[in-house]
Parts: sequence; C-alpha cells; structure tokens
Amino acid sequence: MEERIKSFIAEWLTNKLPKLLERELSLPVDKDYVITVTGGRRSGKTFLLYQTIKKVVENGLASFDEILYVDFEDYRLKGVSVDDLDNIVKAFVELTGKQPKYIFFDEIQNVKGYGSWFKKRYNYKVFLSGSSSELTPLRIAEELRGRSVNYEVYPLSFREFLKFKGFTYTPLMDYTPQRGKILSLLREYLQYGGYPAVVLEKEDKIGLLKSYFESVVIRDLSLVKPAIAELFASFIVSNYSNLVSINKTYNYLRGLGVKVGKETVIELFAKANETYFAFLVEEFEKSESKRKANPKKVYITDTGYPTALGLEFSISRAMENTVYIELRRRGYKEVFYWKGKREVDFVVSKNFEPKSLIQVTYATDKIEDREIEGLIEAKDALKVDEALILTWDYEGQVNGFKAVPLWKWLLRPA
Repeated sequence: MEERIKSFIAEWLTNKLPKLLERELSLPVDKDYVITVTGGRRSGKTFLLYQTIKKVVENGLASFDEILYVDFEDYRLKGVSVDDLDNIVKAFVELTGKQPKYIFFDEIQNVKGYGSWFKKRYNYKVFLSGSSSELTPLRIAEELRGRSVNYEVYPLSFREFLKFKGFTYTPLMDYTPQRGKILSLLREYLQYGGYPAVVLEKEDKIGLLKSYFESVVIRDLSLVKPAIAELFASFIVSNYSNLVSINKTYNYLRGLGVKVGKETVIELFAKANETYFAFLVEEFEKSESKRKANPKKVYITDTGYPTALGLEFSISRAMENTVYIELRRRGYKEVFYWKGKREVDFVVSKNFEPKSLIQVTYATDKIEDREIEGLIEAKDALKVDEALILTWDYEGQVNGFKAVPLWKWLLRPA
C-alpha cells in the first residue's frame, strides 16, 4: 500500500491542474473548520476542488508542493482505511520535505470512519468532497460532529452555461437580434441540461447523459437490483415537474410485475434525494401531517435526463424544473407548491411563513387566465405581497403581477 500511495502523490505533484472554467460557487480558503462539498455525480465537485487549489496558490497561501490532493476512487488507493490517512500524510512529507498546509480529500466516503481522523487534525486546512448516499450533509454532521460547513454543487446554472459556451450577455442585447441567441441557448440548456462535460461535448451529448443515468441506477440506487432501480429512475424522469406519490409509484412498479414493498419505494425516494438525483416538493401546509399525506411534486437534478431517455421535450416542464433547481442553488431551504382551485408552482417561505410566490409559464405574448387566477387565490389565502410570473419571453405587468422572462431571472446574481 505504501508504494501505491507514493505513486499517487508523486503523480499529483508532477502534473499540472487541468484547464479550468471557473464556477460561480467559491469555497473559503482561510477557515479553520473542515469545508465539505456534496452533490450529484458529474456535477463538478472535483473541479471545484481544483478551482480552490488554484486560488490557494494564486493568493500565495501555499505553494503547490504544500497542497495534498487525494482521490480515493483511484485504483491505487482501493482498500485504504482511516488508519492509512497518517501514512498518506507521511508519504507526502517524505516526497516533498514539507508538511501540507492544505489537504483535499476527494471521494472521502470511500474511507470508512474518516471523521475520527479529523478530530485531532487541525494543523491543515481541510476540504472533503464525495458523491453518494455515504456523503450527505446529515452523515457529514454525524462524522465530523459540527466541525464542518457544507457546500452543495449542482450542474451548471444558466449563467455558468453561457460562460462555458463562450457567450457574454450585456443588457444591450435585450434590443438586438442577440436576444434570439439567448433564447436559443436557453432552449439548449433546458433540453440537454447543465452537466459541465455534457455542455462541452460536441458530438454525443445524449450518449454521455445516458452513461450518467446508468451510473445513478447502478451506484446511487443500489439498494435494489439494477433492473428495478432503472424502472424507478425512469418513472421519476418521466414524471418530473408533476405530482407523484408513494402509492402511485408503488402501483406502477407492481403493475410491471415488480415485487417491491412500499417501504422499499420510500427508501428509493430517500436515496434519490440523498444522492441529488431527484427531489420531492410538498404542498404548502403548516400541518406537517397534511404535508406528508398530500401528493408531492418531483424535480430532477438535470433536465437533460428526459432527452437522454428519448422522452418528448416539454419546454414548460423543463422551465419549471429549472426554476426549482435554481432556487435550491440560491440557498432557499423552504420551497413548496400551493393548490387551491388553481395551482401555484412555488411558495418560498421562511420558518413556514410564506414570503413569495412564483408561477412559471411558457408564455411569449400573453399570460393565461389560470396562471393569474392561481396567484390571486394564493396571495389572498397566504397573505403574501411578493409574487412573480416567469415566462418564456413575455415581460410586463399583468393584473398587478410582474412578468419576467425566465432567462432574465436566471441571469440575475444569486
């Protein structure tokens, strides 16, 4: 094991960082607590660590040979235990003659009981990342016992997507043919999603998305056989931005001849959430029992999945899903939907006090009456002053409600 560890570290020290297109999310580099990074597979966690390493070097906080980076999914480190972490640092010191100032451990969930090692290690600035249900914010809190702050990574925002495409937006474009270019890029973003590698892929985006989907099925939903996990994941993708329930999902699987209990379906939804594949949004109700009993809306981490599975592209559903993920990206923890005679897509609240309403509609020149009626009803019932309609490309005031094109809202600073 010692030689394999040295082999990995030597390769790290002699290689350069890959070319980086910086993300908007930035990790602090001067904190004494452990910084953790969670998110779905292929969403860019490793490159965020690289981005942070680059910032550390450029800011003069440490030289490259004072930074230890370890990827615990590397074949040479298979079987590494928490007892080997001291040997990894020892090997680094032996090869560089220096103690590391910064430690970056990628895919740390592969080291069982890693939290115990950090209890006595405060001489370094420490960054941890990983993807799977073994590295969730809750499990991190259990392992590190309050000595860490977690940052969540999602696929590219629309702002980042434009950057990766080499497109720079200026307000003057609102009044030029470039506005059409923005809408074209937004359609591409909605249809193929925001996974960094998919955005940069020029020949086979769908093939790459399919491989990501298979990774979710095989690795993240592994509590059941892959065939059952695939049926469940496909069902979720087919119903994204729609209402689902445990019973509906259970009956669907049973209808296909799958012998599965409701408890397993509940566990599958929990896994989908833990691994950042899919999220359930409850109806806004102050009564917890009602919230749990009512149907929930399901959203997926990336709108490229329906395209990968050959489903018909629904721009309105993709728009709604994108708004939900953007709300999560901006740090909103309490997001619900509301249903009266009409429905409102999102209620954003704080401590279960509703603060704002958001309605999403594929409107280019007119807002449908049902969208307005839902907002009026919800605004009166919930006593909310702030309400917004997000459209495809319609902008103005409608019955006292502000309507803004989705692309403009997405381009606003988080």
